[in-house]
Amino acid sequence: MPPGEVNTVKACPQSSPYVGEPMRVYGSEKKKQHAVEATRIEPLTTPLGEVSGTAVIDAQPSQNPADAPATGLLVRADGYRMMIDAKTLVAWVAPLHALSEVQAGDWIEYKGRKSSDGVLVATSVKLSPDSVRTGEKKLRAKNDFDPSAVSPSARQSRASMAFIGIDPKRFPPYNDPAMQARVTSVGEKLIPAYQRDLPDSDPARIEFRFQLIDSKLFRDALTLPSGVILVPHQVVERMQNDSQLAAVLADNIACALEKQQYRMQPASRAATAALIGGAFVPYAGLAIQAGAMAGAYDLAVKARQQSGRVALGLMHNAGYDIDEAPLAWWLLAPKRPKPLPGIQLPERAAYLYRILGETWNNPAAVHPIVNSGP
Repeated sequence: MPPGEVNTVKACPQSSPYVGEPMRVYGSEKKKQHAVEATRIEPLTTPLGEVSGTAVIDAQPSQNPADAPATGLLVRADGYRMMIDAKTLVAWVAPLHALSEVQAGDWIEYKGRKSSDGVLVATSVKLSPDSVRTGEKKLRAKNDFDPSAVSPSARQSRASMAFIGIDPKRFPPYNDPAMQARVTSVGEKLIPAYQRDLPDSDPARIEFRFQLIDSKLFRDALTLPSGVILVPHQVVERMQNDSQLAAVLADNIACALEKQQYRMQPASRAATAALIGGAFVPYAGLAIQAGAMAGAYDLAVKARQQSGRVALGLMHNAGYDIDEAPLAWWLLAPKRPKPLPGIQLPERAAYLYRILGETWNNPAAVHPIVNSGP
């Protein structure tokens, strides 16, 4: 329905719902079509609660930094527009000691509550500069390579992955210059301004590289801490437009920006240790194993949700349609391509619809909040 028109259809909302708006739908379910023939639709109030996390500030504050002490500071981090005001309890990590010094690339550990306009009002934050520690440097170096130089005959079997894990150096490049150029073009537009502006000598700079690979094992790209992003050609082929492709690439860029592999190492080690322990202490070991694996799974879900939220901001800044993001993961859900009506809505897409409704329900008001460059 065009904006401004009044809906006169009985039992329907009087204004057009926005993407991600929670609704209660009454009607009959059509299971084969994964659809509902609605007889009544009612809008629901978006539940607002406390949110916490740790993330990189990926966009510059919108205010004049000198005004921050008086007006508060509005930044974007963890996929949220986040307000730090006079009521926020702030802890500093040297050399930071004032809101006027905070910039994109710094890190924030926060707690806060989401308001109805999508802004998260922080109750407490810890602000620290980015630091690349020795362990992170080693992890980047270990995973750094030229993916375009991998032998065309390189392969890794599923059995090998199960036994030793994924070896990205065994996925050959896919030879399609036009598709490769498209992936590189879309990917480079999504890199946030603060990263592009870092000098080559800065250890915090991530050298993003996007490489098509010939592997039918994945329905997502593969992100390495070094900035190498491996993109299976069939993922690109399923995308209906550049905004959907941008959703996949932005999600993987976000994984590297948020240092997810490095930050999840302790959980991965705990899960591995539990598996080893379980072999020697059957009963206690199994309990430890189950707990460690459940903890690692929960962290993986939280990491996937974080990268999805952050990706929406990267897409928005690059001029892509963020409403296409859930559709990208919806199309990638089945093992084989299917028309969208025949695919059940996956959790990953459902979560993004929720975030679109809670955080991006007024995109026109979001744009001027941050200034992260073209």
